[in-house]
Amino acid sequence: MKKIVLKLFLKSVFLSLLILGQQNDYLYQDLYISRFLNTHVFISIYNFLIFWLSVNIFVRINQFIYRKRKKLGDKYSDNVIVGLQNIYFLLTGLGLIVMILGMFGVEFSKLLTALSIVAAAIAIISKDIVSDILTGFIISFSKDLALGDYVKISNYKGKVIDINIYKIVLQTDHGELVYIPNSKAYFADISNYTRKEKYQIRLELSIAFSHNLSVKDISGIAKRRILENSNKLLPETLEINVISLLKDEYKVEILYNQKEFDFELANEVNSQINSDVLNRIQSNV
Repeated sequence: MKKIVLKLFLKSVFLSLLILGQQNDYLYQDLYISRFLNTHVFISIYNFLIFWLSVNIFVRINQFIYRKRKKLGDKYSDNVIVGLQNIYFLLTGLGLIVMILGMFGVEFSKLLTALSIVAAAIAIISKDIVSDILTGFIISFSKDLALGDYVKISNYKGKVIDINIYKIVLQTDHGELVYIPNSKAYFADISNYTRKEKYQIRLELSIAFSHNLSVKDISGIAKRRILENSNKLLPETLEINVISLLKDEYKVEILYNQKEFDFELANEVNSQINSDVLNRIQSNV
């Protein structure tokens, strides 16, 4: 915390000196210095530094206050922290564009008019990108989706590890990274398993009639594995449902709840149940 406060203090001092320097006419008395200070390049860089420091200090102070109020660590991130970071990146990018154009002598008032026309054209041509940026800000500050949540978005399931301006990044159970555009995620069906009051786990099995394995046998196998993890699972919530009957096989779903969501444990228990069922089938052959 002390390092953050010190950095904010030094940035504030530097910003104050830049603003005071902008108002001071002393340096302009020297002809050669005056010529340099009045160049488009110097003015653009100088104004950008004032703008960038102002945005940086504003964002960092708000992040600092938020973490302090929530009693969070310096490296903690959630939707609010990510949302403020995205605003910082967006404003910094716009500031750089204005600075570069200013170096070529483009006046700010004319630049605004030109940018409004260009922005309208870009919005029409690249509406998907604009949509991703806008929905990204909405998602960043929403309470429906947060970093660390285990979710299902469309057909993708995994842990949310990043929410940036354009995409949501999921890490699947196999360690793969899936990048989903914000606009697609916003309008998709989202299942947030982390936010459920009761964390229900589901396992579906297909059993051939020739295997001589009854629903009661499957129930016994599942119950034994769940009881072994009764400190984290709820055995009393176990359900075995036949969901389809075909000519040569039937399908069952196994449902049970966790006390606290842990997708690694869920995968492990489901794998154990599936393995036990296969072993029982092999022993019946």
